Amino acid sequence: MKLRSWSCAAVLSLTALLLPTSNAVAASAAPPFCPVGSICFYSGTDFSGQSWEWASNSGYRDMPPGLHDNVSSFVASTDACFINWDPKETRQVRSGDWRRDYGGDFGGRIDGVNGGNC
Repeated sequence: MKLRSWSCAAVLSLTALLLPTSNAVAASAAPPFCPVGSICFYSGTDFSGQSWEWASNSGYRDMPPGLHDNVSSFVASTDACFINWDPKETRQVRSGDWRRDYGGDFGGRIDGVNGGNC
């Protein structure tokens, strides 16, 4: 019986030690807030560096110079189409999508963004 009591106490102690760490990791894994109807772009990974907020009601926009072919992370709070013009490629993005490290993917080629579907 003592072994069972010790095991429960050990499990509770271990849970108490690990729970704050698990919550901290989960909180840091979430993307930052981006207003509804917008996409927030960042030049650095993990939502760092130069940032720019594109709003769906603004229609097509070229990426600003610091983010042209240089989007390393983003958070989407609306549907949109990411566009590379030469050669022409598109990527559909949906509200709720986000990428923490996008530079090695399409973020290294993105020229502009437009609302809705590609």
